[in-house]
Amino acid sequence: MIKLGPVKDNSPIEELSDHPIVTSLANQDLSVLEEEKFLIFPEQVSGSVDLNSDNFIFTQRNGTTRTCNVVGVLSDGHDELRICSRFSKITEEDYFLRYMLQKILNYNVVNKKLGASSEMSYYDLLVFLFPYYLKKALSKGVYKEYINKEYDDSNIKGSIEIARHIRNNVPYLGKVAYRTREFSYDNKITELVRHTIEKIQLEYEFLLLNEDTKNSIRSIKSVTNDYSRFNRQRVIQQNISSPVKHSYFTEYSALQRLCIQILNEDKTGFGSDEYKIHGIIIDVAWIWEAYIWKVTGWKHYGKPSNLETLNFFDNLGSDGQQHRYPDFEFDGTPIDTKYKRHLDKRNDYNQLATYIHLMSSSKGGFIQPSQDENGCQKLGDIAGFGGELFSYKFKVPQEYVDYDDFVKQIRVTEDELKDLNFY
Repeated sequence: MIKLGPVKDNSPIEELSDHPIVTSLANQDLSVLEEEKFLIFPEQVSGSVDLNSDNFIFTQRNGTTRTCNVVGVLSDGHDELRICSRFSKITEEDYFLRYMLQKILNYNVVNKKLGASSEMSYYDLLVFLFPYYLKKALSKGVYKEYINKEYDDSNIKGSIEIARHIRNNVPYLGKVAYRTREFSYDNKITELVRHTIEKIQLEYEFLLLNEDTKNSIRSIKSVTNDYSRFNRQRVIQQNISSPVKHSYFTEYSALQRLCIQILNEDKTGFGSDEYKIHGIIIDVAWIWEAYIWKVTGWKHYGKPSNLETLNFFDNLGSDGQQHRYPDFEFDGTPIDTKYKRHLDKRNDYNQLATYIHLMSSSKGGFIQPSQDENGCQKLGDIAGFGGELFSYKFKVPQEYVDYDDFVKQIRVTEDELKDLNFY
């Protein structure tokens, strides 16, 4: 496989405008790719504040070809294309993305196996995401579905199978062959997950040592009594031919797609069978926000029920548009993460001014990654009721020897952010 030179997100890529990966995916919105079994992290476009169905991987308009606001790895079986963070140094490996992923997925970023290779492969990335998808799926409980079971005993409770009964029970000794349809936790999905766990434990066991992941693994192993490593291909084919479709089990649908790719180390994706494209697409703005939360532990706002909500009115009515969601609050100061070089002086400023007013705060700020700056910059004082706007630039290391050196440098930047006093 030929690895094309890495490209940056939200950047022109005229040199690749005619490449089949780009032309096949250009102007294809993410909701279509999600349906076509692309892996999109986090797993639902509809659940992302930063992505929507009108977002793309590539756009081709008016003779210009650009990447959009996602990163990831794409392959057509012949070539592999990496879209890296625009804030990373141009190399074969995006250490900034790699570090943020390992941080929010609770992996030890100085683990020798994680740092041994200068490059994370497509398959590595699949495996790294597995514990996250497993935990999300099990939040809905262990998957349960109707399965067909065959019995051969005297406790008849289903349809008698004449041919099998004659084959197994002549002369008659009191047993009857029959088939039932019953709810079971031991089914094609849980068996698929079990096979994936067994494969990862042989190759990347250190990824499964987190206590939450251990509990998830115990839950799966406790119900998969029919597991046999010799049944792997049969289980894979069952899952390929019967994808999870129920809307309640969206998380299991994503986990199913991930497990199939891990077990096949494979090429499922978008396009014709002759030239099928597969890939992992990552909402890097979501990663940036989750990473800052992991580093700081600040009060976090958002729509999920476990996060805080800011009311727009003192007395809420029945209208559903009465809440606002700054990313964070620290010492009464609203803070918004912005994965961008240049702020929108209309929408971004208006957004933060609203949060400052609703929180009765004297200031509010943005946190932006930067390649060359670090620290606070005052943007100005708001007219009227007042309030100061500022931006904090978080420097992403650009000069380093290897991944370990990158980690040492970015931890210095993290410490400076955690020690920050806005007053």
